This record gives sequence, C-alpha cells and structure tokens, in this order.
Amino acid sequence: MTASTMEAVPKGTLINFNILPEEMLSKTQQAINAERAVMDAVAKVEVPTFDSVILPLVNIQSENETTYNTNIILHELSTDSAIRNAGEKCQKLQEEFEIECSMREDVYKVVRQVYSNKAEMEKLVEEDTRLVEKMELEYRRNGLLLPKDKREELSKIKKRLVDLQLDFTRNCRDDEGKESFTRKDLDGLPDRFLEDLETEVVEGTPRYFVNTSYIHYFTVMKHAKKESTRKAMLVLFTTRCPENLQILQEIVELRAKQAKLLGYSTHSEYILEMQMAKTPQAVLDMENDLRNRLTAQGKKELNELVNLKKRDLRKRCIKYEGFFAWDRVYYNRMVIEKRHNISEEVLQQYFPLNTVVRGVLNIYEEMLGLRIVKTECTNIWHEEVELFEVWEAHEKDKFVGHFYLDLHPREGKENGASATRVRSGYEKPDGSRQFPVAIMSASFPKPTSKTPALLKQTNVISFMHEMGHIFHNLCAVTKRSRFHGSKVERDFVEAPSQMLENWAWEPAALRKFSGHYKTGEPIPDSLIKSLIAAKLEGSATVNLGNVFYGMYDMAIHSTTDGKVDINALYRTMFEDITLSDLGDTNTFSVATFDHLVEGYDSKYYGYLYSQVFSEDMFATRFKKEGLDNPKTGRDYRNEILRPGASRDAMVSLEKFLGRKPNNDAFLKSIGL
Repeated sequence: MTASTMEAVPKGTLINFNILPEEMLSKTQQAINAERAVMDAVAKVEVPTFDSVILPLVNIQSENETTYNTNIILHELSTDSAIRNAGEKCQKLQEEFEIECSMREDVYKVVRQVYSNKAEMEKLVEEDTRLVEKMELEYRRNGLLLPKDKREELSKIKKRLVDLQLDFTRNCRDDEGKESFTRKDLDGLPDRFLEDLETEVVEGTPRYFVNTSYIHYFTVMKHAKKESTRKAMLVLFTTRCPENLQILQEIVELRAKQAKLLGYSTHSEYILEMQMAKTPQAVLDMENDLRNRLTAQGKKELNELVNLKKRDLRKRCIKYEGFFAWDRVYYNRMVIEKRHNISEEVLQQYFPLNTVVRGVLNIYEEMLGLRIVKTECTNIWHEEVELFEVWEAHEKDKFVGHFYLDLHPREGKENGASATRVRSGYEKPDGSRQFPVAIMSASFPKPTSKTPALLKQTNVISFMHEMGHIFHNLCAVTKRSRFHGSKVERDFVEAPSQMLENWAWEPAALRKFSGHYKTGEPIPDSLIKSLIAAKLEGSATVNLGNVFYGMYDMAIHSTTDGKVDINALYRTMFEDITLSDLGDTNTFSVATFDHLVEGYDSKYYGYLYSQVFSEDMFATRFKKEGLDNPKTGRDYRNEILRPGASRDAMVSLEKFLGRKPNNDAFLKSIGL
C-alpha cells in the first residue's frame, strides 16, 4: 500500500458527501424528476428497440444511483441528526418512486415488445440480452400482469412496507441502551477498556457506563466475572426497540399478503425464485441437515461449558443455578484461554488497527494485482474517514476506483461492520468508463489514552470479510451498472468475502498484518499455532446460531398469512436450536434483527449457503496452489470478481473451480 500519489485520477470519480440537508432533498427530487421524464418519453416510443427503450432507462438509473446511495450513506453514518433525517426522507422518496417505476404498465409494454422481438434480441451482446430478460422478469414479479385493482392494492402494500422498514432501521440506530456498573460489577474487564469509560460518582461510589455498542456488549459478556453483570448486559442488549415488535409483525403479514397477490403461496417462495437455492424446501433441507450434524457436537460443547461453570462457581463459593445464554461467551473464552494458552488481551496487542489495515491491503494488492494508495480526503461526512485510490499494479496509469474506510463507532452511526457500494462501475453513453466507489464502515475499538486502536481477532476477520465486498465492487468490470460487483444472487454475495476470511488463519498471512503495538514484532509462531488450534472451539455452537437465524427467517416468511407471534417463535426456536436457556428474562432480540428488513428477508440462510462455495474456492485453488500464486489470484479476479452479476454465479464458480462445487471443504471447516 502506497502512502500518496502524484498520478492524475480521472475527473468526476470522487463524490461530495459534504452537502446540506436541503441539498440532499433537492438533488433527490431532481434525480427522480429526470428519471420520470425518461420513463414518460420511453413509454411513447413508437418503435421499441434496445437503443430507444432499454438504454435510456439504464443510463438514467446508472446516473442517479450515486445520488440515491449517497443519501443512504449519510443516513447511516453522519453524526448530524439533520442530515440523517434528510437522508431518511430521501430514502423514502427514492423507495416510493421505485415502487412507482415498478408499476409503470406503459413502460413495461414497450420493454416487453423489445423482449419479445427475436430479431432485436439476437443483435445484442450476451450481457445486454441478460439485461432485457432481467428487466422483463422484474416487471412481471412486480405484478404488471395483474388487473388494475390488484396492482393498486400491491402498490399500497409496498408503500406501507417502505415506511415500516425505515421506522425499524431508525429505531435500531437511535435506541442505544446504557447501563452503569460499579468497579466490582465489572471485575475481570481489561483495564484498557475501563480507563476510557464514562464515569459518574453516585453516593460516593464511582459508576462506569457501558452501552449497547458491539464493543461494549461483547467485552462485558466475555470478561465480566459476575453473572449478574452479564445477565444485566444481555437484558440491556436484547430489550431495545420494543416498538419494533409490532412493526416487524406488520411487515411479515404484509409480505405474505404481497406474495399471495403475486401468485405465490408464501413470501419465501416469492423471494427464493430469484436465488441460487430456488425453493424453500432446498433451504430447509440444507438447514436441517446442518442442524442434525451439529447438534451432537453442540451438546458436547455445552456440557463442557456447564462443567466449567460449576467448577468456577465452586471455587468462588457461589451456588450453581443453571447455565444460561449470558454464560456462553464468557466460559467459551475461558476454555480457549486455558486449553490453548491464549489470552485475548495479549493477542489484541499484536493487531494495532493501522498495522492490520496496511497488512491486509498489501495481501489484496498481491492477490488481485492492484496498487492501493492512501490519498487526501475531502468533502467527507466525518474527520475519521480515510480515502484510498486503487490502480492496476501492472498497467501504468490504469485507474480502478476509490474506497473509503470509516472504522470507529460514534453516536448516531449505524452499529456493526458493513460494506456499501456508492457508485457502480459501468460504460457511460459516450463509451468512457464510470469508476466505482465503495465504503467500509465498522465499529472497531478506538485508541485509548494509553494505547493505539487494538483489534480483536474477530475484528480482523470482519475487516478482511468486508474488504472482500469492497474489492468485489471495485474489481468487477461490467458494461451495465445493473450487473456490477456484488449485485449477484444474495445467496452467493457473501462467498467472495467469506473466502478471504481464511487468510486470518494462515501463518504466513498472519505475520503480514500483525505487529506488537510497542515493538512491531509480528505475532509469534507459538501464538499462531495456539490460535489455529483453537479455531474450532465452540464452532458447533456458532454454526447452530447461524442455522437458527436462517431457520427463523424462513419460518416467519413461510406462512400463508404471516399470522405468527414473531417474538414467542424467536425465543422458542432460539432456545431449541442453539441449545441456550434465556432463563427468566423477558427479552426480544428479534426487535433488532435488522437483516430481516434490510434485504435479507428469506435470504439469511445465504451466509451458510455461500460459505459452502467460499470454502470450496479456498481449499480447491488457493490452499492447493499457494496463497501467493499469481495465477490463482488472477483467475479469481477474472472469473469470480470481474463478471459481477453479468452471468449466473454458478457459471462463475464452475469456471474458477473447473468443476461443480461441493460441500466437502465446508464440512471440514466447521469440524464435521
């Protein structure tokens, strides 16, 4: 990774995020007006062809994408509530306009004429043929073949869903719980964590405030010796956004109603038609098979944790009253530390944020044949944001795209780690190329008063994963923005990112992105050996959790009327599948399960489904041929990343693997 550059980046590649709320709204309305005008004109075309109908629609959508996505970014990441609110209003305008577009019978009529014109279709290149076919199918799936009264009913449902989904995500972002504890309550937590907590003296006793950010939550759950503290933290974390229960309940019912209007028996059936899995039964077969395979090992893991807790409490002269959901993370950490002589706090010292970022980006440079350059960052949404240019390593002056990093938590910013495409790469009307821009956001630890920002290994894996999405979006080269980068099937989209997580367990790679924050020494071989040995500790439990989320998602979306008690079912399935006990707590974690309203409805199974492909790609090519093998990296870039969604994901997989994928490597990776 290079520190700076004197090369001239092509004009018009950067995006201005430093805009006022009123500008956001006016630009959004201008974009909508321009797109509506194009649709009006297209609908009146007397001789529908690809050039007269499809291209104008595609070009205006590509042009407007940056405006729309910028609003989403500012809504999720800005610290200014006025900008966040404007971003939400813009999103609502965008999504309601999208509904309007999807219901334009007059536009569908001319699109269908192009689609039905065999001579016209035969003239097109493969990607444009696919484009017309996908457009026609989307119109049909949006109900354009329904009678007018049914279309109007469908439109009302979609608009109501927009409102509900925005309400749900706003509540998740804004409802940050906070609780105060004494120093004794927080016994066991690292001093580095405690020293920067907000404190207040109450009746002569200092109290430390922790919140529901992922950093605070998991640190407390992993290290707090007092069971009452862990229980209080779990309750705090899982009783946010009570209003979201009713919101999600209505969402599920409306989705079922929408599916029925469109001729599908359930929402899951409607959604899965467009995914690799194709049917709900295929998903349930996969989930149940994994559950059956994992449960025996999960019970063994649970039994070991139960016995460890009993011994621990006996030493402290505390009565054992059961093993609960708030105990798992704490005692699993103890198993890893005792069995493998790994201290999370010691391990963290080898992962300073800057060292990890530099080392991981160097790995991606070598693998993908890129040159990454940190550059001056202006017109951004927060001073912590960093900007990087990406260039071809072996082709002088050939620009690839930009990405931004926004890696620390702050008030008003969306929690967790994610990668977002701001602008797709595509061919502009004049034949020149529009270059892609992407953003990675995370909630990684900040520097303290005594140490730089130090990452846990889970943070390192998250960084590698999300950067996999970034490079999927940067390395794709498609003609149309509709197929750019990670716009692949949702049950494949995680595969490229999951594959790159494997580098976090490879000794040679670990040395490249580690370095003690005081000495700079890479992580020692003995610690690497212990880390790899501990990889499968608790893996059955972790994967049963993934099975639960996928099966719950399918359960609430596989009823014909959506009439299901979403929280009661969540608690029952959670305890049953994950072998967990929620005790006497009155929790409702489903109220913050935001994947259900952010595009993963009936698709959460995709995390496990795509992991089959990711492990197969890694074991078959990279592990076998060498992590540093330039041909393997080039093949991966050309066959998996470059095509984006311009062809079916299965085609890309088979070209890279040289055969059909199988689940052998995946089962081995999770200890089966």
